[in-house]
Amino acid sequence: MIVELADYVARLRYEDLSERAIEVGKQVILDAYGNLVFGRYSETSERIMEYAQMADSLNTSEAPVSLIGEEEIHTSSDTAVFVHTMLARCADLDDGYRHAMGHPGSVLVPLLLSMAELHCKDGKQMITAIVAAYDVYARLGEAINPFMYRERGFDATGVCGAVAAAALVSKLTDADTSRTKDAMGIASLFTGGLIEYQNDGTSGKILCSGWAALTGMRAVRLAACGFTGPDAALEGKYGFFQAFKGTSGHCNTSQVLEGLGQNFKITSIYFKRHACQRGLHATLDAMLEMRDKYDLTPSKIKSVDVRTSSFVYRLNNPKPKTAIGAQASTQFTSAVALKYGRMDSEALIFRSFEDPEIHELVQKITVTQDEEVQQYLHENPTHFCAARVVLTLHDGSTYEKWMPVPLGDTETPFGWEMLEHKFSQLIAGTPCERNGQDRIRLIKNLENTSNANMLLRI
Repeated sequence: MIVELADYVARLRYEDLSERAIEVGKQVILDAYGNLVFGRYSETSERIMEYAQMADSLNTSEAPVSLIGEEEIHTSSDTAVFVHTMLARCADLDDGYRHAMGHPGSVLVPLLLSMAELHCKDGKQMITAIVAAYDVYARLGEAINPFMYRERGFDATGVCGAVAAAALVSKLTDADTSRTKDAMGIASLFTGGLIEYQNDGTSGKILCSGWAALTGMRAVRLAACGFTGPDAALEGKYGFFQAFKGTSGHCNTSQVLEGLGQNFKITSIYFKRHACQRGLHATLDAMLEMRDKYDLTPSKIKSVDVRTSSFVYRLNNPKPKTAIGAQASTQFTSAVALKYGRMDSEALIFRSFEDPEIHELVQKITVTQDEEVQQYLHENPTHFCAARVVLTLHDGSTYEKWMPVPLGDTETPFGWEMLEHKFSQLIAGTPCERNGQDRIRLIKNLENTSNANMLLRI
C-alpha cells in the first residue's frame, strides 16, 4: 500500500486537482495561518520563543528559514517548523478530520510554509503538496480510527501526521516514488503521540504536531541518504496498521487506496468555531442556539443537563486547573459559552477563571452518559460529538436541543466568508491586523503566487 500512496504523492500534479480540492486547500492554509499568527502573540508564545533561542543550531547544509514575526529572524528548518507547529495549536482553533480524528492543519501547514520558503516553491506546488499530504493523513486515520483514539489513546495528529509530513516534504523536494516510499515508510516506524494530556491539561497538545513534523522531515533526509523503509510498512505483520488498531482488532484498510486521485480527502475537512476540544463542539452549538433563541442569561438558568455518549462523558471536569484543561471541560466551556455567547479565545478562558458567575454556572451543569446517545454513536461512529442539551430555567421553562454534528463539518461547512471572519478575529490585536486583508487575498489567489514568503513576515 505504501508504494501506491508514495506513487500517488510523487506523481500528483496541480492540474490533476479538482476545483473543490484547490479551494479547500487554500482554505486550510488560511485557517492554519490565522492560528499560527494568533499563537505568535499569545501568552504561550513567550515559552515557545524561549525554546527557539535555546534549541537553535543551524544546519550548514541548507539555507536558514524565517521565524514568523515582525523582525527578520532566520533559524534552522527544524527549529522553525517545531516552533510554528506549536504556535499553530495555541488557539485550539485548528482544523480537523472527523473520520480520521486529529488535526492535520497544525502539522502540515506550518511545515508547508517553511519548506516552501526553503525550496523556493510557488503557490501551485504548495497547493498540490498540501492536498497530497491531507490525503495520506486522512486515509491512514480512517483505517485505524475511531478505535485507535478511543480504545488506546493514540493521537492521530502525531500518528498519521508524521507519515503525512514525510509525504509533504517529499513532494516539495521533488522526490521520486521510491524515495517517497522510503521516507513515508521510515516515518511510519517512528510515529506516535498519546492523549493523556487531556486528563490534566498539560502541554502535550501543542507539542504533538511538532514531533510529527520533525519525524517526517528526518525521514525524508534519511531516505535522501539511502536509508530505506519497509515495502509493507502499513499492512505488514508488524506494520503500522496492526500496531495502532484498537483492542477490538478493528482496522478497515479497504478504503486506503479507494478513489485515490479522484476523491480528495481535504474536501471533507472540518473547521473549528470554538477554542476547545472538538468533542464539545456540538454541545456548545446547542447551547448557543438556545441562548440566542430564548434570550438566556446565566441568572435565568436553574440547571443544564448535557446528555451524551461515553466519548464526551470523559470530558466531565468541573474544576479544570489549566487553560488546556478548561478547553477539555464540558462544564467550563459550556458556562463560558452561555455567559459570553462564544468560546473562542485564550484570553476569554483566563478571564473566566477569575469570574465568580462562571464558577456559579459551572455548578449548575451536569454531564450524563445517555444510553440513547450512546446507541446513536454506535450506529454513527464518526458523530462522536453528538449531544442532547436540556436547559431548565428558574421560571419552570425547559428547553431541549439535539445536536448530532457540530457546525463547520461536511454537513454544515464554513465558506470563505466565515473563514475570513474567523481569520480576522484570530489576528485582531496583532501587528498582522494592519495588512490582514492583503494576506487573505494572497492565500485566496495562491495558485497565481510565485512565493508566499511574506506570510512569515508580520
